[in-house]
Amino acid sequence: MLNVRIAGALSLGAVLLCFSSAQAHSPYLLPNLFDLGKRDHVTVQGSFTEEFFEPDVAMKSDHYHVLTPTGAKLALTPVYTRDLAILEADTKEQGTYRISTGKRGGRTSKAAWVDGDWKFLAPKEAPPAGAKAYDVTSITMADVYVTRGKPSDSALAPRNAGLEYRALSHPNSAFVGAEMKFEVLFDGKPLAGHTVSVYRGQQRYSDKKAFAEVITDNAGCFSFKPDKPGVYLAMSRHRPTPSPESQQGVSYTYSVVVEATE
Repeated sequence: MLNVRIAGALSLGAVLLCFSSAQAHSPYLLPNLFDLGKRDHVTVQGSFTEEFFEPDVAMKSDHYHVLTPTGAKLALTPVYTRDLAILEADTKEQGTYRISTGKRGGRTSKAAWVDGDWKFLAPKEAPPAGAKAYDVTSITMADVYVTRGKPSDSALAPRNAGLEYRALSHPNSAFVGAEMKFEVLFDGKPLAGHTVSVYRGQQRYSDKKAFAEVITDNAGCFSFKPDKPGVYLAMSRHRPTPSPESQQGVSYTYSVVVEATE
């Protein structure tokens, strides 16, 4: 794993487009607390990193927001450092909140569609014989859930737009040895046969970078079972087949963070 800072938004966009589960910077949101007790606010960091959860490049977005237990969508104003974005959300209501980056558009790069995936092209590089070049835009989104008092379900409702996970077990009721269950959706429809990577916190101290690699079933569902207390991140990428009539393509990346307790 490289351990160098990627400087500048253009360089970061290029890295994200070449994202794989084994390398490259990946997005996450991490709150200071998942179970808020009686606290009336939560502080969240947003960053791109190669080792969870160590911030490396601030995750900028014009669409940071919180979805409250009563369904209100409220904009959040981040404070940016070079390594991370810092958000603060009010949590005066009882129930579960979803904090999100919203839809983040990244850099557009040239790529060819080859054998069911994008082959990104270097400047002035021609696409392989018989392949067409597209302008491919990266879109990333990261979510995290926190709860004040008793967990509620309103904030778990899917957007039905882009790549996202719908929680089938409550993300703020995760326990060691119990399955965490999600449904992977793209534009509101389940994604079967979709690969999801699960990572655990303090990644730099682990020889095994990915805690688990799972594939969704025919209903688009996956699960994983935390084996020790701590913070876990589930993340995946989806690259829809481009239209032959279009010049445009998209690469989606999504992540969600949960905490498992005993």
